[in-house]
Amino acid sequence: MAAYHFQWLENKPEEDSFLVRSISISGGIVLSFSTIIVSLIATNFNEKHRRHLDFLRDWAIAVASWGGTSFYNLDLSNVDFTGSQLANSDLRARQLYRTCFRGVTGLDRARLDNRYLDLTNYKVQQLLINGGCEHTNFSRMNLQGAYLRDVYMRAFTLVETNLNGADLQDADLRRSILVRAQVTGANFTGAKLTGICIEDWSHNSHTCFAGVECEYIYRKLDNKGDFTDKYPIGRKFEKGEFEALFQKVEEVVELVFKEGINWQALSFAFRKLQLDDDGLGLELKGVEQRGDLWVVKVTYKEGIPRQQIEQQLNLIYDDIKTLMAVKEQQFNRLIGIAENQAEALNKRPFGNSFFIIGSTITNLAGSGEINYDEAASKIRSFVANGSNLTQATTVAQSLLEQFQSQSVAISTNQQAELIQQVILNEAQKDPFFKQFIVQQGQEIANLIPESAIATAIQQAYSQLKTAKTESSP
Repeated sequence: MAAYHFQWLENKPEEDSFLVRSISISGGIVLSFSTIIVSLIATNFNEKHRRHLDFLRDWAIAVASWGGTSFYNLDLSNVDFTGSQLANSDLRARQLYRTCFRGVTGLDRARLDNRYLDLTNYKVQQLLINGGCEHTNFSRMNLQGAYLRDVYMRAFTLVETNLNGADLQDADLRRSILVRAQVTGANFTGAKLTGICIEDWSHNSHTCFAGVECEYIYRKLDNKGDFTDKYPIGRKFEKGEFEALFQKVEEVVELVFKEGINWQALSFAFRKLQLDDDGLGLELKGVEQRGDLWVVKVTYKEGIPRQQIEQQLNLIYDDIKTLMAVKEQQFNRLIGIAENQAEALNKRPFGNSFFIIGSTITNLAGSGEINYDEAASKIRSFVANGSNLTQATTVAQSLLEQFQSQSVAISTNQQAELIQQVILNEAQKDPFFKQFIVQQGQEIANLIPESAIATAIQQAYSQLKTAKTESSP
């Protein structure tokens, strides 16, 4: 009996070892078959995206791609994969700038990521492969550098879509919504753009509009999603007009002033830089108010560091502003004339219905008056915000109500004349403001509803434009 137990103990480790080996081999076989089956499932997925199997599918594709072609972390810019079979390949590339996927197969079974563009998105894959897509909403998607030549994207919604650097040559984008879309560096050569909405889109001098087909555009999208503010009004773009209007050939710098602007000092600083030039090619493009900030937009030639323009203009502006403050104090001390005496000496006609004494505008009847600086400030604010209809309307209504309450200008004709005289007077004192009215006055007048202010801006613009034309050689 003892001998039997001894023999059993002696043989047990050998039986256990055999059992372990059997289990290990069986498990390996089962795992191998499972991997093969799952890989086969992954590599035979049809084009329909099965979201409930995403995790299993991604894992299976990762396993299947181990033996496939790897482009991991490579720069595939401008590579043409037309008609290629990409199933089981690793396409987690570092860059896919204008990489052509037209007509490829198996892209949905390749190992992908979204670090350059949204390549894992099925809609994006369909657009890149087929040159079109049954889905039309691509808002807030990343399509930077995408190869989209000849694509059919008519009536697509591209709100806040990143199309920076995309190749859109000969693409059909008619009636598409490009509100706040980013198209810097995009190539629209030969594209069809009639009826697009471009509210607040971002383009730069590297965005190419050569040979585009465009009859008209919309500049606003209302709350209901309807296109508004059609341009041009009552006609179509002439051939090449759209390109001339939107093709930038310079860079833009925005100068931000937090504590108001000394317009005269800024005008002198800008003029000095223009005279010195140094190849800067400076040109005023606009002034706008954003909350408590004033933003002056200035264009300059490409290739010049933005920081150089900002530093030079700000430095000269600060120097001139300081100098003007000192000289003004010296002048006031030298003349020694009391304020009321100075006002009496400065009495002069102001248009046909008003005169100005010092800093006060009074009508001929003497029944009302308004502070000139206060009126000028509101009119400047309105002009600067002409493109922002809501904010501009608020300023205009406040000014007209003040004219009424202070009895300085009751009728619409009187109000229009007074506003026109203030604009012309400010333009005479400030070449910077004058240039802005000459460049933007007509557009501002067209944007706002018919009113005393619209009439005044139109008449002031026409008078300044005529004077500029007559003074030109």
